[in-house]
Amino acid sequence: MDSIELLREIDPAAKVAPTAEIGPYTVIGPNVTIGPKTIIGRRVTIQGHTVIGSGNHIGDGCVLGVLPQDLKFRGGETRLVIGHSNRIGRNVTMHCGTESGGWVTRLGSENSLHEGCHVAHDTFIADRCVIGRSTQLAGHTSVETGAVIGALSGLHHFVTVGRYACVGSYTPVRRDVPPFTIYGGEEGSQAQPSIRGLNEKGIHAAGLKGDEEAELRRALTDLFENETAMQSTVEQLENLGVEGEAARLCKFLQKSLEGKFGRIREAYRGKVPPEAVEHIPAELLEKIRATMSIVES
Repeated sequence: MDSIELLREIDPAAKVAPTAEIGPYTVIGPNVTIGPKTIIGRRVTIQGHTVIGSGNHIGDGCVLGVLPQDLKFRGGETRLVIGHSNRIGRNVTMHCGTESGGWVTRLGSENSLHEGCHVAHDTFIADRCVIGRSTQLAGHTSVETGAVIGALSGLHHFVTVGRYACVGSYTPVRRDVPPFTIYGGEEGSQAQPSIRGLNEKGIHAAGLKGDEEAELRRALTDLFENETAMQSTVEQLENLGVEGEAARLCKFLQKSLEGKFGRIREAYRGKVPPEAVEHIPAELLEKIRATMSIVES
């Protein structure tokens, strides 16, 4: 039997590592870089200024790096940057950044994005996160290290899900979710989602030492025992000199309390967030500095 040539459209200007595997009927644009041992499935489209690291597995039907669904986008050289060893399920969509949102959409390393989820422009996902099936992340959102978001949930613009937090399935998230907490609603209830307790799996996954874990647990208990007094509790804990994850938790909550609508990242509207700076070429960054503010880390 004669062999059938598999149809692909890989622009000659694209940089594809020799050990990368590209499935049939896949389209790769001229400004795309794909690292070694990355496997790309069938019918995948990768466009824009997109950089994909090594050892990733990208499922059938994904669309990555295309123009953002933001009417303020003006056609600039914005970016999608993907790290290493991610598992991106079938039909996942990820858009590049926007000029007014910081220029970069970023997926870190060792994440798992399940089938059909959407990562909008200027979103930052750290490392070792799990994003459930058909979950929708709106623009300018942030998912910190180790966080888990259940299937069919939705994040409002500028929301942050904290380190090792867990968002339940079918949950609308309109404000920041504190680290190491479980956030969701009661089954069958029409009440707004809320903090349901401590994320024991997240605490275990963080690999904390005994004293640091004990201090974090005390802080979490004190903070969420009476949420109406959270501001004063944060100040008390900081005055006591808490360290490690407990100190990081207090800093997160303080910024969230100060943020508009309880969202830390509202402060980055029209600015370049600190996470974006390292992924923007120096020459382009200098041009950006002339027109907009850059938030230092």
